[in-house]
Amino acid sequence: MKPTNDRRDFLKAMALGSAAVAGAAAGVLAAPGREAGVIGVPAARAQDRYKMAFIQWQPHTVPAAWSKGIEEVLKPQQVIDYELLDGQNKVEVQVSLMDTLVSQGASVIFLQPIDSVALAPSIAKAKRSGVSVITLNIDATEPHAAHVEMNHYYGAMDIAKAMGDAMGGKGKVAILNAPPGIIIRDQRTNGFVEGMKAHHPGIEIVADQVADWDRKKAQDVLNTILAAHPDLGGAYGVNDSMALGAVDVAKEKGLLGKFVVFGNDGETAALESIEAGELTGTQYTDVYQQGRLAAAAATVLATGAVNASAFGQQSRLLMPYLIATKDNVGTIQASQRW
Repeated sequence: MKPTNDRRDFLKAMALGSAAVAGAAAGVLAAPGREAGVIGVPAARAQDRYKMAFIQWQPHTVPAAWSKGIEEVLKPQQVIDYELLDGQNKVEVQVSLMDTLVSQGASVIFLQPIDSVALAPSIAKAKRSGVSVITLNIDATEPHAAHVEMNHYYGAMDIAKAMGDAMGGKGKVAILNAPPGIIIRDQRTNGFVEGMKAHHPGIEIVADQVADWDRKKAQDVLNTILAAHPDLGGAYGVNDSMALGAVDVAKEKGLLGKFVVFGNDGETAALESIEAGELTGTQYTDVYQQGRLAAAAATVLATGAVNASAFGQQSRLLMPYLIATKDNVGTIQASQRW
């Protein structure tokens, strides 16, 4: 059976980032300094087992999907002990967990930093101890082995274009934002603002309020914004949870079909809301694949005995994405939803 046009369009859209992903992945091997061997890594040293752990921000669908993707790659190796650790949304907890893993002789730490600056000293300490750190989605100011992320800035620019198109190029919008101090907050916000300027200068961003990544908090924040701007035409949630909070408000006020809402991440609940004609759209990335790429890099580093101090520069892997709307959300297969 021939693929549908939607399926071909989806594959084409997702393929746009594949060259960047492949090139960055090659950089993981090329990053170590001159002392490395001819293929980019020193000769492997036999080791019975390798310890790896992922320190998540706090339990959520996104890190859960990353962890599943990581396990899919690490478990078949049969020589890697892996665990998922909870940062409890506290910088001090993540710092303590980093210290513990370094003292235990971990080979690789996967990290979703709560604060891009505050975790920098812990990353530097791990690097001095020879422990490779791979960050997921949220980068840190301290250079480390590798960073795997969604395409936050350009994805947000494309969200702005799609959102403005849905609003007819005019009106007022609000941003439901993450707390300050996180690099992806700035990337997703700046990309959206610049995208509106470039594609829809007739749309005014009248509010940019923190809703703490949280659906309930987003409901409260948007209700306050609507009280000040009853003619608001749309809301951009910097993650899907906040966007779905905006959908809840639109339902309550009878604004579905009139109020445009976009999210960012592409979790299953958001895709189902799009299919139901509620959420207007979101940036979708295969987060399982993001975890798999991080784990593949970690396996090469650990089994190839690449010391963290060998890296002259940080590798970066950008995931391809799709701006999912009612027109194309059906092309995202069940196995790709998280």
